[in-house]
Order: sequence, then structure tokens, then C-alpha cells
Amino acid sequence: MFVSRVDRNLLCGICAGVFKKPLVTRCGHKYCEECLEEWLSAACQGDKTCPECRREVSRCSAAPVLALRGVIEELSVECGNSANGCTMILKLGDLENHLKNCGYTLVECCSCDGMVLQSEVREHQSKCYKQNNQPLFDGRLNKEIAELQNELSETKKSLQISEATVKRLQSSLRELRVRMQIRSNQLNEDFDPAWDPDYGYGYSPRSVVQLSSFISRFLIDRPRYVDSERIFTCLKRCFDYYHNCAAFWQDVHMLLATAAASDWFTEPQRGKLLLWLKSLAREKLLN
Repeated sequence: MFVSRVDRNLLCGICAGVFKKPLVTRCGHKYCEECLEEWLSAACQGDKTCPECRREVSRCSAAPVLALRGVIEELSVECGNSANGCTMILKLGDLENHLKNCGYTLVECCSCDGMVLQSEVREHQSKCYKQNNQPLFDGRLNKEIAELQNELSETKKSLQISEATVKRLQSSLRELRVRMQIRSNQLNEDFDPAWDPDYGYGYSPRSVVQLSSFISRFLIDRPRYVDSERIFTCLKRCFDYYHNCAAFWQDVHMLLATAAASDWFTEPQRGKLLLWLKSLAREKLLN
């Protein structure tokens, strides 16, 4: 596809192909955006490391290499339809637009399902035996289309009902778990509906804000059904996952500041919170 040999510095360390939307990790290695996301998704929690040096890496800490993208888009390539007769040599950045209009692109005939060159579609349709006898096929095709549309509509309705049921049951289950805990400890505190008894805070950006809001409502009076040790683990997870992500820096800072202002934690834990806040402040200054 490429006219000349590609510099090895432009090759992804995962797929070994030319970079597509290259990203650079904090350890200095470069990968395609999609390749890195798939690599991290497949890795076990706590084992998200660089494929080359095995240092810890996250998607949030990887930055786009805009200058490298420009170099790649300037590479000379043959048209993807060269096997069909196209002799065009163009820049990689122009290839997508060219393929949309290339007369050597193979397209499917809507009547006979045969593949013809885009430049020869009109000529083919004028001779296509099914195109010239279209009424024979319209009835069967229209019936099949109507059946598929009806099936799709019913499936969508069932899916909507199922999603609503799952959300309702999850909410009920969460409330029942906490009420059981409260009852077993003979507590009289009211259950806060925003509380997550599974301590899943930190696994999504939204949960960072939710935890910050929950702590702020009980700054000097922690509910007895809340385990402060598990909450501290959630705070560490929020900091580890999102402190390098500019989009969520303010949310993480608000969460740690709120936690430090509360009376939920031991002195060593408060010391950790203050260290994390200082780290956030340094990163803000550097950026």
C-alpha cells in the first residue's frame, strides 16, 4: 500500500502497523489509540502496564501526538483499488476522500447483488437481468423488509422494558442491603438513597462527584453504616484513576478536600489526603 518503506518509528508497538491516531504514554512509548484502549481493556485491574516496558499506564495519562499524525498523513500510498486498475498515488491523509469517489471502487448492484466498478454502475444496471425484471422480486423483498421491521420494533420494546426492570431491581436491592445492615446493628439512621453499599466509587468519573456529595452531607457525623476504611480505599482509587486526567482534576480535588475536612478518617489517613492534595496542586501548576 505504501509507495516506499515506512520508518520503523512510525509503527505501532502493538499492531506493528502504521500509527492510527497515535498516543504517547508517560513512559515515552507510542501506540495507536484503538490498540492502546483494547490493550488496557483486556488487562486485569491493577495490571494495566505498558506493552514494552511494563510500567504502569492509563488511558487518561496517554496524550495524542499531533505532530506525528501530520507526518503520517503526508506518507505516499497507492489507492486501495490498485488491484482493480486505479493507478493513483496520493497522500495517506487524502486516501479516505479519494476512495469515496474512486471509479475503481467495487460496489454492489442493488438488484443482482453482483460487484461492479463504481464507474460502470450505470452501464451494468442497463443490462442487469434482475433490474429489468424488478417487479418479479419486489413483492418478496417488501414482505421480508416488513417482517424484519416488525421484529426490530418488538425487540426494541422488550429491551426498553428489560432495562427499566433491571434499574428498578438494582435500586431496590441496594436499598434492602443497607436496610438489612442497619437493622442488624440496631441503628435508627435514615438510609441515604444516594449511598452505594457496594463501595463502587472510583470506577467511573461520575462516582467521584457522587462520593464527594455524600461525604459533604455528613462531614462531622458519619453514618454508622459507612465503613471509613472502605471509603478511604475508594478515595485512593479515585485519586489513582483520575488525578492525571485534566477533565476530572477539579472533581478529584473537590473530593479530597471534602474528605480532609471531614472527621471520618484517622490521622495517618488525613496525612495521605493532604499529600494527594499537594500532588494535585503541583500537577496543576505544571500544566
